[in-house]
Amino acid sequence: MVTVVCTRWLDAFPASYVTVLRNAVAASLKRPHRFVCVTDNPDGLENGVEGVEMPDLGIPLQYQRRGCWPKLSIFTPGLLPADQPTLYLDLDVMVRQDLDAFFERIESTGGFHALREWNPTIWSMVPLAMRPHRGVQGSILGFYPGEQAKLFHKFYDQKEHCFEAFPLDQDFLSENAQSPQDWPFAWTASFKWHCLHYYPINQVLTKIHEPKNAKVVVFHGNPRPIDVVPLGDYRWGTKRKFGHGPVDWVREYWLRHDPTWTDAAPAKAA
Repeated sequence: MVTVVCTRWLDAFPASYVTVLRNAVAASLKRPHRFVCVTDNPDGLENGVEGVEMPDLGIPLQYQRRGCWPKLSIFTPGLLPADQPTLYLDLDVMVRQDLDAFFERIESTGGFHALREWNPTIWSMVPLAMRPHRGVQGSILGFYPGEQAKLFHKFYDQKEHCFEAFPLDQDFLSENAQSPQDWPFAWTASFKWHCLHYYPINQVLTKIHEPKNAKVVVFHGNPRPIDVVPLGDYRWGTKRKFGHGPVDWVREYWLRHDPTWTDAAPAKAA
């Protein structure tokens, strides 16, 4: 048995995100597993999702909304089985294939596994080994909870110092995780960095690239997956990286895993 865990707090994501992630995990993971959502609001969680109350770590509201500091609650001792391989996934990732490989890596080496924060697009012309390592990107984490208990104590006992010393929770993880290791770079893709072109190139190359070999596609920042699903002619994205209307391969994924979706009343994130 292994554990897949996500987190949901305040109003950042509707419960439909949890449903989609659970269904995508079930389609991509062969081994028996628990699917756990650590949350301050279990409303809307469906069968197959084990809702676990999010421990109160005393995080001020401003830091609950800036970054993902409540995510660190997953390291609370006793919350998850200490000796069970555990894979944390952000709610806005797309699980496309073969999660078993992530667990095999956790089991083979132990330690703390995370995405290497991506470099801006211009660095794609440089071999990976020569690119600056920007630390942890916190969307996909792998660990044995018992091995990472120090993360909880380091944060809980020194919260104010952590908020002052680290801009985001992933900066805290970069500095304090035990035996950090990068996931294989080819396993994941960033929607923002690997699928979109900058303006004005995106006015000529309008098709959104699909990273077909990536096991997981990570949405971080703007847009979120649900922003590129509805039918229609609308603009999404940032000032320099944007598109219009649905992205076909994201829409197909979402409709496959969310049986309640309707274009008439999409359940948009707050």
